[in-house]
Amino acid sequence: TTGLLKRYGKVVALDNIDLAVPRGAIGLLGPNGAGKSTLLKVLLGLTRPTGGSAKVLGQDVEREGAALRARLGYMPEVDALPSNATAADFVAHMAEMSGLPRRAARQRANDVLYQVGLDEERYRLIQGFSTGMKQRVKLAQAIVHDPELVFLDEPTNALDPNMRAQLLDLIRAAKGRGQAVVFSSHVLPEVEAVCDRVGILRL
Repeated sequence: TTGLLKRYGKVVALDNIDLAVPRGAIGLLGPNGAGKSTLLKVLLGLTRPTGGSAKVLGQDVEREGAALRARLGYMPEVDALPSNATAADFVAHMAEMSGLPRRAARQRANDVLYQVGLDEERYRLIQGFSTGMKQRVKLAQAIVHDPELVFLDEPTNALDPNMRAQLLDLIRAAKGRGQAVVFSSHVLPEVEAVCDRVGILRL
């Protein structure tokens, strides 16, 4: 990013951020309200910056947003899962949306749900899932198309300590498979457990 600025009316969410990070596991650390989610949405090309510029994987987030998003995975902080779908159907649908043929998308969804520990629950409706299971579904849809880079926005939010530890293990496993990771959190020990480098946003 170069001079990256984002305003919402009179509120300055991002104030002239200059940031350059190498490929790897990067922690984005800061208190709630510091602009972490806003920065991720700008880097994903989901919201336009007020000023400055940003490139991800060598592509401009404004001019090449659609092509860039095909190379990225995104686990949002908010719960936006379809309650009346099964985990298998939803993750397979997301794989198809990313360009996989239907049969390959179904097989890939089953493989990824197994990786995140939802193999036996993959045909249950998401509406009956616990918070921890929903977080696993969100992680599965973020990595189902084998993206080069995964953005994780507060992935352990609202989880108990045991589920937090399990999800961090899953993220470390993705990192171990060579996927680059941007891990947004306000919890320093979690960032330390997963990331090689840390960028700090302050209010």
